Amino acid sequence: MEEEREKMRQEIRDKYNIKKREEVQEMTQEEPNPLMRKKKTPEELAAEAEAEDEDEITKIKNVFDTHIQEFKAQVLEGKCDLQ
Repeated sequence: MEEEREKMRQEIRDKYNIKKREEVQEMTQEEPNPLMRKKKTPEELAAEAEAEDEDEITKIKNVFDTHIQEFKAQVLEGKCDLQ
């Protein structure tokens, strides 16, 4: 009985040029469409922005730390004249 149903289904697919579900799923997995990608939630976007800000702040902090260390070294060596 199931064979008869599958035969009828296949005839309908052939008549209307319809692909089987497995074939359609294989095509979608092989060729992801960038326009159909999952949209990010506002929480995900905020987390990414915060991570980027932290990276920039960390870079600036590191630059200041190096300048402070250089200044301390100059003061301790007596190379810096205060008026």
